[in-house]
Amino acid sequence: MRMVSRHGPRDITNTQAQQFDSPKKNQEDQTMPQNKIIHVTLDVNHKKNQEMKHVLTHSEHGSLYMALNTLQAVRQEIETHQGQEMLVRGAEGIEGYINLGMPLNCLPERCHVVVTFSQSKSKQKKDNQVFGRHDKASTDCVKFYIHAIGIGKYNRKIVKCGKLHKKGYKLCVYAFKGETIKDALCKDGRFRSFLENDDWKLIENHDSILENTQLVDELEGKFFQVEVDNRMGPSEAGPQNPESEKRNSCVLREQIMSQYPSLKRESEKIRENFKNKMKGKNGKTVFELDRINFGKVTKNSYSVKILKVLAHLSDSVGHLFWDGATAGCATCFVFKGLFILTCQHVINLIVGKGIEPSKGADIIGQCVRVTFHYEEPQEKEMNCFSVEPWYEIYSEELDYVVLKLKENGQQVPMELYNGIAPVLLSGLIHIIGHPNGEKKQTDACVVIPQDQRAEECQERVKAKEAASPEYVHMYTQRSFQKIVANRDVITYDTEFFFGASGSPVFDSKGSLVAMHAAGFAYEYQNEIHSIIEFGSTMESILYDIKLRYKPWYEEVFVSHQDVEMISAEDL
Repeated sequence: MRMVSRHGPRDITNTQAQQFDSPKKNQEDQTMPQNKIIHVTLDVNHKKNQEMKHVLTHSEHGSLYMALNTLQAVRQEIETHQGQEMLVRGAEGIEGYINLGMPLNCLPERCHVVVTFSQSKSKQKKDNQVFGRHDKASTDCVKFYIHAIGIGKYNRKIVKCGKLHKKGYKLCVYAFKGETIKDALCKDGRFRSFLENDDWKLIENHDSILENTQLVDELEGKFFQVEVDNRMGPSEAGPQNPESEKRNSCVLREQIMSQYPSLKRESEKIRENFKNKMKGKNGKTVFELDRINFGKVTKNSYSVKILKVLAHLSDSVGHLFWDGATAGCATCFVFKGLFILTCQHVINLIVGKGIEPSKGADIIGQCVRVTFHYEEPQEKEMNCFSVEPWYEIYSEELDYVVLKLKENGQQVPMELYNGIAPVLLSGLIHIIGHPNGEKKQTDACVVIPQDQRAEECQERVKAKEAASPEYVHMYTQRSFQKIVANRDVITYDTEFFFGASGSPVFDSKGSLVAMHAAGFAYEYQNEIHSIIEFGSTMESILYDIKLRYKPWYEEVFVSHQDVEMISAEDL
């Protein structure tokens, strides 16, 4: 089992993989926030200790969900209520149903919350997957309340969870100063998706209107109702006459078949062959196999809008290559001004492991070049930037390094620093890079949530063993456990291998959420296959920079009076 980097054929050991989640330095520990105490009651109809409160102490930087999971009693209930959604309601000190991603420093000291569970109708909400925003702690947190039942002419349901759609119920929404009302509700995750596009506003005390474009800064502690201004869109309304829709689709299918006689003949052959197989005793197995092999069970399409956004962002992604004592390539992207970001293990390949930064800087300045124009083979080394002999901002643990381009009269592409956002828990992400040192490409990947990492890895290894009895793997639980528990990384599936280390990872809104680093891979029949890929989150990287390299950060980022997407308090 090798943990393969994306820059070249050399391997990174499992020991190095485990370093991603090693404890922070003493300097970091000294600046960590204070703990917060909250009281928790489990309202699960158990007679034992039903009225007693659990006293929970946890770091203010952690989310409510993370804190609750430190209680054995809560973990047991999550296991008992598999397939159900956990709900947390404020009882003292805070009101309403609370977003599980809320940072603890947004909660009042010694407040009291009650935990319940609700049966989810959505097949996607299994294993108690937590939906909603999971921003890191901020002292600029604003809490306000939304009544679960909306108002207005069309009386549309505004919450996803049916149990919350009751008169008198309200949701406690948290946001950060500078965000709009619309952003706060859409990021919350508990409201229905039409709020992202449709016209709506907040009503306070039946006599005041707040448009959703207004900021949340002055909403602390206030209560609102959502008033929707238009009817249900076609995507929500569904077909008015299902039988009619079915007949129309059959007619359309026959029209297509009549245009392509050969397609009709082959279709009939396939249908007849399938019927014969289904008559056998293994018919169900055959159906399941065909469904898996020929049915698309994972949706990975995305809108043209995000395609345009990614095309624009791709201009900031560079092909980094070197030709000194060794030769190789990787990916990088414009971080801020002339500063670019890539993986620390790439530098180890360029200068050698354990080389003093001062000596390493000279080597970097001599042999590293970067181009942002490698989109066709003939453009591989066109319009290149050299790199300054500067090697000061880096982390072995989070596998990042900041380098500086030399000015040469060329325009540096747009910086991606201002587009940083919290990492998402599920869904599609998009990696842009130079896999195998090839021209610039993008890959849409499915996020593997943290609570599913171990299970997904085990299933893939078992599937490979079942499909190929001669396959022998060297995967061990010990080699993977650090990534499973590491909150500083995001895990996903991608075909990006050698050369893609340092690729930026974007969410489906075009926000920068992580930097692609490496993966756990194996070799089978002379080909490299991967079990799981991962990258350090940009929030963790930025937090580490602010903490360990504060003077440089303030000089480069703060002194220029840029408007930051994420402030120091956010982290």
